[in-house]
Amino acid sequence: MRITDHRIVDMAAASAARNESAVGDLSNEMSSGLRVTKPSDDPSAWLSAQRERVRAALNDGTSEAISTGHDQLVASDGALSTLSGLISQARELAVEGSNDTQTASSRAAMGTEMDSIFQTAVATANTVGANGEYLLAGTNSLTQPFDPTTGAYTGDAVTRGVNMDPVSTQVATVAGSSLTASSGVDILPVLKTLATALNTNDVATIRSSLGDLSAAVTQLAQLRAQNGGHMAVLEAAKTAHADLATRIQTSISNSVEADSVATATELAKASTALSVSQAVTTHVLQLLDPNK
Repeated sequence: MRITDHRIVDMAAASAARNESAVGDLSNEMSSGLRVTKPSDDPSAWLSAQRERVRAALNDGTSEAISTGHDQLVASDGALSTLSGLISQARELAVEGSNDTQTASSRAAMGTEMDSIFQTAVATANTVGANGEYLLAGTNSLTQPFDPTTGAYTGDAVTRGVNMDPVSTQVATVAGSSLTASSGVDILPVLKTLATALNTNDVATIRSSLGDLSAAVTQLAQLRAQNGGHMAVLEAAKTAHADLATRIQTSISNSVEADSVATATELAKASTALSVSQAVTTHVLQLLDPNK
């Protein structure tokens, strides 16, 4: 079969073009670090990477919700810790005020201090979180849960949870009902009652409040322990999802990223082949030049 001069030139040019394309592709691979950027590069690897990216997006969303829930519980624990300190101060005043050596005026002075403790306790129980919602309001999180005058709770007893995976959720809020008689005693109204008793020199009520204050101490300790357990679960979930994010990213990298050493080797080979094919094309054209 006779090969024409034009056919020889076309074959040489096609070889040079293929090698030039290979050099371009490998150069892009080297600069981007990616072996697969479109489906045609490697359909199977591209599809695998796309699936993992969807998985990563879902994991990121879950991780963010878990982190937000954890932060909510941490802030709530801070409020409960403050309340525990205030209850301890109130109990000290009740013990002091119940002493027979105290006078009406000295108890009134304690009452003034107790009024301040009550107001601080109400403000603490009505703490607003970073998301602008009341921490201890249950599902009525946009409404102040504790009455500033009486300390009565006006929220509900419902807690909210976050999804940790497709089948399980975890509590991520504290309902203010945990500070009411449904869990022991009405903690804030107890503080208000003690403040009134001190201001009015009502020794009997001062003494009777000691039992409620002791119950409040236990109630808050149990609530904080429960809240700490929820925080620990979410903290572990945060770690697990962070580990999963790393594994997903590794899987994506394995599917689409280039092996820099292998790519550099292939680029060197392709560059050599291009140089050879260009030299061959030039030589063929010189041989076929009728003017020589």
